[in-house]
Amino acid sequence: MSTFHFKEFSLTQVANTHKVGTDAMLLGASINPGNHKTALDIGAGTGVLALMLAQRNPTIQITCIEIDQKSAEECTHNVNNSPWFNRIATIHADFTQYDFQQKFDLIISNPPYYFTDNSSNESNERTKHITPDSLLRWLNKIADLLTTKGEFWVIWPSETSEQVIEIASNNKLFVSKKIDLYSKAKKLSRTILCFSSNKKNSLEEETFIIRNDDNSYTNDYCTLTADYHFKDFTP
Repeated sequence: MSTFHFKEFSLTQVANTHKVGTDAMLLGASINPGNHKTALDIGAGTGVLALMLAQRNPTIQITCIEIDQKSAEECTHNVNNSPWFNRIATIHADFTQYDFQQKFDLIISNPPYYFTDNSSNESNERTKHITPDSLLRWLNKIADLLTTKGEFWVIWPSETSEQVIEIASNNKLFVSKKIDLYSKAKKLSRTILCFSSNKKNSLEEETFIIRNDDNSYTNDYCTLTADYHFKDFTP
């Protein structure tokens, strides 16, 4: 059985196509759950992002939604075996079709993020690709589900992040923070984006380098993820 160990919880990750990786670690560690009371994790997979948030915010109530049945079952298993099982609920459903009965202070997602007009099959589209029309519907629903002062956090390939920002702004989601992630110095790969329903006067921009030239993790990465990595982690 494949198990990923964190300091305060562990994840079984057999059913999920995408295992816990650097993207999830960086997104989860970058989000400040602050005083948010409710959160929604879209495409929760193993439940890693929800559990990272629950670790940092002792009162937040989190809803995970996952379209794949086996992944939803695995998410439920991981949540039930965590210290925060009473604050996290898992729903097996299509996010765009599900009728939520509440709004959320915080919405997070590590989504399928390669743009495509046609995918080889339905599973491939869910796990790796998304069409512009699907993204439009997705963002429109997120905008409807955010509370007035709510935030939406997502990680996206840098080469198409500006396109996502433009589509989001047309759906009344305005970028307030942008973190450009470099796999190594001068090698831009991903961008973390934070959106809100209120347009800010200025955009907060940061850069972050994940690995040194020798492929070891940078001090910034080790510091950012220090609360999560298992004690045997060696930078």
